[in-house]
Amino acid sequence: MGLTSALFVGLSGMQTNQSRMDVIGNNISNVNTYAFKSQRVNFQTQFYNTLSFGSAANGNYGGTNPMEVGTGVTVGAITKNFSAGAPETTGIKTDLAIQGDGMFIIEDVEGAHHYTRDGSFQFNAENYLMSSDGYYLQGYGIDSNFNIVQGAMSRLRIPLGEITTAQSTSKVTFSGDLNSKGSPALIEDTTAASGFIPNGDISMILNSQELFQDPAGPISDATLLTQLRNVTDSTALVEEGNIIRLDNAVKGGVTLPTRRFIVEATTTVGDYITWLEGSLGINTDPAVSDFDDDGLADLPAEDLPGIRINAAGTGIDIICNMGNKNIIDMKSSGAISLEQGTAANAVVQTNPFSFTDDDSVDRTSVEGIESIRTSFRVYDSLGSPLDVDLTMVMVSKNNSGVTWRYFAESSDDTDISRVVGSGLLSFDPNGQFLSANDGSITVDRNNTGAATPQTIQLGFTDMDGYAITRSAISLLSQDGFQSGTLQDYSIGTNGVITGSFTNGLTRNLGQVVMATFRNYEGLLAESDNMYSLGPNSGNPIIKLPGELGAGTITSTALELSNVDLSKEFINLIVSSTGFSASSKVIQTSNDLLTQLINLTR
Repeated sequence: MGLTSALFVGLSGMQTNQSRMDVIGNNISNVNTYAFKSQRVNFQTQFYNTLSFGSAANGNYGGTNPMEVGTGVTVGAITKNFSAGAPETTGIKTDLAIQGDGMFIIEDVEGAHHYTRDGSFQFNAENYLMSSDGYYLQGYGIDSNFNIVQGAMSRLRIPLGEITTAQSTSKVTFSGDLNSKGSPALIEDTTAASGFIPNGDISMILNSQELFQDPAGPISDATLLTQLRNVTDSTALVEEGNIIRLDNAVKGGVTLPTRRFIVEATTTVGDYITWLEGSLGINTDPAVSDFDDDGLADLPAEDLPGIRINAAGTGIDIICNMGNKNIIDMKSSGAISLEQGTAANAVVQTNPFSFTDDDSVDRTSVEGIESIRTSFRVYDSLGSPLDVDLTMVMVSKNNSGVTWRYFAESSDDTDISRVVGSGLLSFDPNGQFLSANDGSITVDRNNTGAATPQTIQLGFTDMDGYAITRSAISLLSQDGFQSGTLQDYSIGTNGVITGSFTNGLTRNLGQVVMATFRNYEGLLAESDNMYSLGPNSGNPIIKLPGELGAGTITSTALELSNVDLSKEFINLIVSSTGFSASSKVIQTSNDLLTQLINLTR
């Protein structure tokens, strides 16, 4: 070796310190780059020229050490510091910071995956979450019921103002107490076996005044409405095209909604009776009048609830369902009226089909039967609200406990009748709920666009049957909801994106996932704060935030660079000194060579 070798030794020192200056300069330049990971340069000696391997000790000879001359320095490694940077609060919900291990997964336009700690995401025109360079954030999507589907990753999207959701009600639960001290519809006879209260006590009989007749004789179900005449002057009561309107009819103290019936040439008295029964919500199923639960009605057919032509064939009688909350009051002015003509400006006249109380009815006994009425709201598959009236009537009590019957009606039922169901509830002698026979209702939604029929289970397990002052019942829960549009969102520490809808509900919209690596330093750094797989990084391990060692996510925050400026400035001084010292080696070697050349002069 000679002086020329010293020149290259000094050169290697300048080159390695220059490389270190490049790394330091890059660190300092990115001190304000979000999620930037600083680097450092590790120096290593270059190969050595061995002048002597040395010798071992021998007898009185102590041995010699090897003699080697180094040839300079080289860059051994440039390592990355993957320690987490401090979080900075931004207030922007699409900004995400990782606290702990893991990296976000983003997908380029060609479908290739890249990895980043930079969580400065934003929306594109289609409401996909994108990186600053237009790469799609990856995560788990949802199914049609807003359940997160783990497995294949997809592009995360938050469709604000676009997605609308609704759910039909399938189950309703109630709470409350049904008073066991009241009088049931069935009482014990003091002189003989148990007997039924006379029908006038079970239900209110309302007789139509004898104001119409059929010229051919007593009316029947087959009599045409256009044949009916006033008994006073034989004038026609209704004509084809007239509209019979039900207004202000009161049932159990609640006014029923208005309904209209169009008279056609073929409309019969039976058609009118069927419409009126349905409009008043009279349950004509014989089973609802069965007190022994044997499947057979215990009342004579003529006394069962319903609307029938009276014995004289000159009017109609209304027999209500049991219980004071099922009493129908048709006496109010205009309860039934007649619109002559179908035009919007049709003249409304008082209909001669008016009703008065039957004086033979013991109204006091009717009102003594224990019953309670409540209303609740459910939703169909399109999210349209449906209002249901529920009436509970005590039907029996004995040593086995107390039995109640519920009557359910809905004006939103699209068939002729308001009736949507009825069933029995049983309570044991301790007032505890035992069972519900047919605890469901069925609401027709024909020609509404919604799924039909809609069956709703009624839950009464939270009801009690104690002896209290007055029965009380209230809606505890129902699983349907009206339509709502996505208006806001939030991203949790577990990466779950939760959407808030205008109907007050919250639903999952997706979940951000993370990739962890066995060797983060093995990743290949790319531009734009991204990394890609390297030969020594290992394959990505997909994890949910906060699980199996993965970090958690903080929304409205970004991770700062982990560059330590004070340390970088010290390294800058040290590298500058090393560079200068190496240059002195070259300068000194050059001086020696110059002196050597001058020896020939």
